Amino acid sequence: MPEYTNYNEYLENMGLVLKEGASILCLNSNADITRPGPYCEERKTLVSANSVGALRSIIITGSKQFGIGTMGSILRIAGGEFSTLRAAQMIDAGELEKGDISGWLELVKFDFKNWGYGILTPESVEDGRIVVKLDESMSSAGIPNLSQSVCYYEGGRITGGLSQITGDKWQFVETNCWGRGDKFCRFEITKI
Repeated sequence: MPEYTNYNEYLENMGLVLKEGASILCLNSNADITRPGPYCEERKTLVSANSVGALRSIIITGSKQFGIGTMGSILRIAGGEFSTLRAAQMIDAGELEKGDISGWLELVKFDFKNWGYGILTPESVEDGRIVVKLDESMSSAGIPNLSQSVCYYEGGRITGGLSQITGDKWQFVETNCWGRGDKFCRFEITKI
């Protein structure tokens, strides 16, 4: 697998060009805010690195069809499955060792920034408990207060690979989120 130092290298290798603003889809902030929507993103560093509008459109339509709880589960599982594959791939390539939680968090941090998911900062790593902060979340940066957390994909993306790396099951609770009125997201991740 080729290694990329940034998202533009990845796009270039794929023969793609991301034009400024091409990935941004916004709704008027005065629109119905009872569900997450593709509001204008407040992502200063990662503004066009990933299609926020596309993900948020999936969240909106999925939530409308199946309810936010079901859609959240789908996104968490999708993030977890991808993350599990990513961890296995890196272990098989000798880039990551089983049990290396710090190495996994560094890889997730790299992936999140370069793939446009957000800017991840590990805050504490203790036996069985990890706390990470996520700025500029792809799922939630800039959305209004919905009184609920919405970053299911990102949480799954962190925990799925963590389970692959450690052999233990992990769960996350998003304690801070733009969807709760915060200006950042924070996940508390615990071993089950």
